[in-house]
Amino acid sequence: MAREKYILVRHYCKHAQVEDAFVNRLHEYGLIAFEEKENDLFIDEKDISEIERMFRLHNDLGINFEGLDAIKQMLKRLNKIEKEMSLYKKRLKLYE
Repeated sequence: MAREKYILVRHYCKHAQVEDAFVNRLHEYGLIAFEEKENDLFIDEKDISEIERMFRLHNDLGINFEGLDAIKQMLKRLNKIEKEMSLYKKRLKLYE
């Protein structure tokens, strides 16, 4: 059984030099999820790479939070399509 690991939001922000407000806005837009325990906010360690990607897009390219949401949805669709294509390729190999 996989054990989930959570990181305290304020510790992550301090370590990664990301403002708390940025992470909170990501949560407000539904781009990441928080886990609340004993009045502290935690993020799943699986979300760290997603936060870093969105931080770079926001700071380096000036993409607003609505744009980040659109990009996340498009990447989700793209990953789904890639999985479907892989499945179709495997099925076609059966007929070759």
